[in-house]
Amino acid sequence: MQLIFSEPVDWKDLQNKVCLLLSQSGFEAEIEKVISTPRGEVEIDVFAVDPRSIDKITYVVECKNWCVPVNQSVIHAFTTVMSESGSNIGYIVSKAGFQNGAIRYTNHTNIKLFSFIELQNHYYKSWMINYFAPQLENYVERCNLYVEPCNCTRDRAVAGLNEANKNIYRSLVDKYGSFIVTLEMLAVSINYLMKVKSDVDYTSINWAKFFEECDKIELHFKGLPLSELLIQLRDALNAITIQFDKLFNKDIFE
Repeated sequence: MQLIFSEPVDWKDLQNKVCLLLSQSGFEAEIEKVISTPRGEVEIDVFAVDPRSIDKITYVVECKNWCVPVNQSVIHAFTTVMSESGSNIGYIVSKAGFQNGAIRYTNHTNIKLFSFIELQNHYYKSWMINYFAPQLENYVERCNLYVEPCNCTRDRAVAGLNEANKNIYRSLVDKYGSFIVTLEMLAVSINYLMKVKSDVDYTSINWAKFFEECDKIELHFKGLPLSELLIQLRDALNAITIQFDKLFNKDIFE
């Protein structure tokens, strides 16, 4: 499975990326939230609410960018915070994993232990549906108008080009058409088909093959986490769209 974010460089980066992951997966999340408990105020690394749940389920997350596994005493303290804050679910995200005692202690509790990679895998599908696909559809929408099979506005504009520019248009379509349509179908399938055909996982993508296809049109994205890939796709699609716009001396869809 392709990672969403690069490896955190420090604790602050880990905390920010955990918050961003939850926010982009559909949660209302914030860092360093101060909450009241019977023993006074406590600062939570990441606090999140699931607005889609009927009871507005709350999550508290503790981030440990330590070089040693988290021990059982950390879990004890975290359990107290969860209990006194009234939170529903707790996550501890650790760079170096967890001692066996810590793992045993959380069995049959509402506390889950993750590495940052495991947390990304846990929310991969939700992130793809709530963030990746809607953003990608927005980025690819206008570019796709230039290459989709049926578009009357585009066809009239192409008919008005001289023969040299028609050849340039065909060359652009030959080079980028398949890439653009692939991105459009990818976004649409995740955005819409996942909602009506729940038995099919449209977020399950052969990323290795996708990167190989990108290499063929000199777009080299291999090795990028998905959050960075999305930015690169935005920039690439914008550059391709500008090439089409310049050919027609305007945005023909305005």
